[in-house]
Amino acid sequence: MTTKPRPTKAELLKRLKKIEAKENAVLTQMVSYRTDNLIEFFDRPNPLQAKLLKAWEDPSYKVFTFTGGNRIGKTTIGGIIAIATCIGFYPWNGQELIFPHRKPRKIRYIGQDWERQIKAVVIPELEKWWPKKRLLKKKKNSIGIEATWKDEKTGSTIEVLSNGQDSELHEGWSGDLIIYDEPPKRDIRVANARGLIDRKGRELFCMTLLKEAWVDREVIKAVNEDTGRPDLSVFNVHGDIYENIGYGITKEGVRQFAKTLTEDEKDARLRGIPSYMSGLVYPKYDRATHLVERFQIPLDWIVDVAIDIHPRAPQAILFCATAPNGARYLVNEIWAHGDGTWVGQEIVRCARMSQYRIGTIIVDPLAKGDSNNPNTVFDKIAWELWQYGHTLNTASKDKNSGILEVKKHLHGPNQEPSIYIFDDMVRTIMEIEGYMYDKETQKPKKEDDHMMENLYRLLLLNTEWTPVDRGSEESEYDRDEVGAGGY
Repeated sequence: MTTKPRPTKAELLKRLKKIEAKENAVLTQMVSYRTDNLIEFFDRPNPLQAKLLKAWEDPSYKVFTFTGGNRIGKTTIGGIIAIATCIGFYPWNGQELIFPHRKPRKIRYIGQDWERQIKAVVIPELEKWWPKKRLLKKKKNSIGIEATWKDEKTGSTIEVLSNGQDSELHEGWSGDLIIYDEPPKRDIRVANARGLIDRKGRELFCMTLLKEAWVDREVIKAVNEDTGRPDLSVFNVHGDIYENIGYGITKEGVRQFAKTLTEDEKDARLRGIPSYMSGLVYPKYDRATHLVERFQIPLDWIVDVAIDIHPRAPQAILFCATAPNGARYLVNEIWAHGDGTWVGQEIVRCARMSQYRIGTIIVDPLAKGDSNNPNTVFDKIAWELWQYGHTLNTASKDKNSGILEVKKHLHGPNQEPSIYIFDDMVRTIMEIEGYMYDKETQKPKKEDDHMMENLYRLLLLNTEWTPVDRGSEESEYDRDEVGAGGY
């Protein structure tokens, strides 16, 4: 039996080089494929992008805003959603996107100006994420920019337009999605949004809110015209530049960028807070987090009531329920004209209708008025409440401590809220969303603050839930004779 001669060192080296060459070729192909089809590997979005993509799966949302500081991935997520809508699925996991029709999708991408923003930012971002293995047909506009993209397989299109164009050039369109890269002018938004009606389309605002304050008022804080309640078809994502650390930027890079900014610029460019919003008293308030649908609160929850009295403006009455776990729920509001007698009667009527277990009732100290007057507003309210076994107390004046208490409940030490607002509390929601500090005095402005006065006073009560003593405590109301539900 003969044995094969052992390969020489030169032969082994030759074989090794062939293997290395094959491996290098495979690696080169893999790198090339990844570079050419980068969107297929978008499986690790930053936390803000992940939040938006999750909400995108819910068909009840029609308007999305993605706002915050610089470099949080706004243009990236805009381009990725545009492409995914165009081809019909998420390329990184194959998940299909649901549309109300089977026609080719039509997307509009609205940039700021053609040269500095669209040509320099938007088009390169679309180029970066478009999968090269999908055939694409492009068409240039009159100024030589490839503004129309068509996916050959689906026939779907992406049309790039400019916020600097006349709004008339945006009219007469029908489609599925509009993406705004930075805030559009209002007339541009209106012209484009009309085209979404037929296909039940969507809007996505990706922006740093340095200007166009109307977007915050009419889009982010949109309300239903008929009821004044928050528009729950709007989904807002807001974050600062630090959310993107580890997803393309570093702490060192952010620190270096921060050195070039003034304090006001840091608010806008790092934290995403524009100058017209930097004075918010409660910046941690968030509709998606703090608003809940109305439900019938359990009979054993304790409901405190605060009253803010005015001689000419409507009277503000706020009801706050404390749950066994210590969470607070703003469950009812009264905003109407009336004297002290009316205020007391309305509180009793609301408590009877909703079957509340009333705890503490407090009123603005100013309600006592002149100590020589035996028939003050305080006295009138107290008399009506006394007939049903309730005592009226004077509220705290410690506004600073109260505001701090509200902030703790909105965003606690465990990053969780412990206060919630029923989403039909129109007046309370309007006030908490617009409650601002005065730039000159650095104190909360004395305008549209009536429910906010009530809110901080209620939380300063530090009410603790206790079980009902069935043996000794009887309701002041006959629960068999009144109905349940909100007031």
